[in-house]
Amino acid sequence: MDTGILIIIIVLSVVVFIDLLFFILASVCNGIAFGKRGDKNPLLKYFTAEDFNLTTQPVTVEGEGGALRGYIYTSASVQDNGKLIVFCHGMGPGHIAYTTEIAYFCNCGYTVLAVDNYGCNLSDGKNIRGMYSGALSTIRVIDFARTDERLKDKPLYLVGHSWGGYSALCASAERKVDKVVAISAPSVPSNVIWQYLAKIMPKPIAAFISYFVTITYCFKFKGKGNTNAAKCASANGVPTLLIQGDKDEVVGKSVAAYYEANGGNITKHLAEGKAHNPYNTVAAEEKLAELQTALINSPKMSEGEKYRFFDGFDFKAATEEDEEVMKVISDFLN
Repeated sequence: MDTGILIIIIVLSVVVFIDLLFFILASVCNGIAFGKRGDKNPLLKYFTAEDFNLTTQPVTVEGEGGALRGYIYTSASVQDNGKLIVFCHGMGPGHIAYTTEIAYFCNCGYTVLAVDNYGCNLSDGKNIRGMYSGALSTIRVIDFARTDERLKDKPLYLVGHSWGGYSALCASAERKVDKVVAISAPSVPSNVIWQYLAKIMPKPIAAFISYFVTITYCFKFKGKGNTNAAKCASANGVPTLLIQGDKDEVVGKSVAAYYEANGGNITKHLAEGKAHNPYNTVAAEEKLAELQTALINSPKMSEGEKYRFFDGFDFKAATEEDEEVMKVISDFLN
């Protein structure tokens, strides 16, 4: 065989091998982030509607891949203001991790429709699939609300945190809504993967992997898996509020929609001294950080140590809301 042809074959074989390797690494990274369900952690306490004297009506949103489930929340103690909030939850066990926030909006007179994303808590699905899956779930919930007799005539606002913020922004570019609030929202899924990988490996390798993550997401979600939420915020044509903590390391400056999005429809609020949950007080965020550390270390704890820490943990203090930030949101929606 001619030497030149042999060299070409070897080079192409190496390129194919490297591409295959990075595709595998990209799939592994996506699997680590989204390849499991988001269900309740038995070590944690989750507040319920009963804790806040809210009334609930169960809802089921049928669709491709299985049903999405959640509740319509209202407060009987305040007058209904005639407006609907579709609440978009972040990573974790679905909307039940945000009952304090849901109660706040109900007590402001809103009806809140909170449905778990595909692969989370009450909803069907073997795993979460990917970040854009949250946007698809939100679109399904919007379509449900626009046809449900109880909800269809109400102005519809999207409110979301973290993954939910991303979901809300992307969905607002696909469906007509009245206003959007996105808190600590990432902008581009593959960039989020890069942010985490760059902390544990050389940045060029992290960049290669995130590039192949982009390709993987395109196949998984028919070209929309790496949708830029910041661009959706700028192009959705409706009033959009972006809130970001200036000390957020979960969705940092390089990947947050807050810093990238621009447009006449966009209002921004930077919560100084806040991390990833800027709607909470600084003290509550510190308690959450303490809780997160304990969860990471829990496999090393004895059953007695787990009981003493988690049973004695002040979950109410860890969910204390920052009245100023919540008022920024309510004022914007009003």
